[in-house]
Amino acid sequence: MPSVSDLPYLIRLLDDNDPDVRPAVREQFATYDGDISHDLAALGVRLSPAGKKRVSQWLEPGRRQSLAGAWLVPSNGMAGIADDWDNFENLLGLLMDFLHDGITLRPSLHDSLDLLAEDIREQLAEVTADSLRRYLFVRGPFSRGSKKPDALKHFDLCYVIDRGVGNATSLGCLFMLLGRRLNVAIEACNYPGHFLCKMHDLGRACLVDCAHNGRRFDIEDLLGGSLNISDKARASIVMPCYLGDVLARYLLEMHYSLGSLGRSEDADLLKQLAASLK
Repeated sequence: MPSVSDLPYLIRLLDDNDPDVRPAVREQFATYDGDISHDLAALGVRLSPAGKKRVSQWLEPGRRQSLAGAWLVPSNGMAGIADDWDNFENLLGLLMDFLHDGITLRPSLHDSLDLLAEDIREQLAEVTADSLRRYLFVRGPFSRGSKKPDALKHFDLCYVIDRGVGNATSLGCLFMLLGRRLNVAIEACNYPGHFLCKMHDLGRACLVDCAHNGRRFDIEDLLGGSLNISDKARASIVMPCYLGDVLARYLLEMHYSLGSLGRSEDADLLKQLAASLK
């Protein structure tokens, strides 16, 4: 692996027109661990927008290797993460590091969630499941991306927290993780085709669609037949959805997104990680 001191030299070679140079430089970047953001900051090195894009792509092999090496699940897989919030968040954090460009400095998922939770405590006089729902999704600042909501960046919870835009699964996980920090119970609902959350308000069990302004549905009304839903959807509402189920869904959705981008090696890795939960 090249040393940190090699970075300025490698970066100077990014625009070299010699046909033999660029492949050699790319090969050197591929041996880093996938994230050189702290090294670049320490060295005071700046990259052009084109240079950032190129180097980030060249760091992808390192990010794959880092994720594969750090991914550890209990021997009984998905069942071992059933209600283990710490392990769930740690594994999600590895996925967020994998999605990071490896160039720009940003807080970890854990720190980003802590900062947001602290801000919410200061803003809300009383934190309940419903006040958190309204704060995050009804009044803002979080919403579903209007264009390509399942774009890969919308799975990146650090990006979601920073930009306020995500998809149904990432926004739902954000709701759950913040609820955990703020001592309010938010559960998952593995609804077919669209991830939802469950909560209780004034003694009533509700479903929450985080991707559509946090709209809520009374579960008793749904099961009572006010809406025509399939047997599979009905079962997803009734049956518990554990954290291992959520993580498996996250991995598979990312797998499909990566596949649609032609990133077959990354997609294959995510599929393998999903299989490790079985």
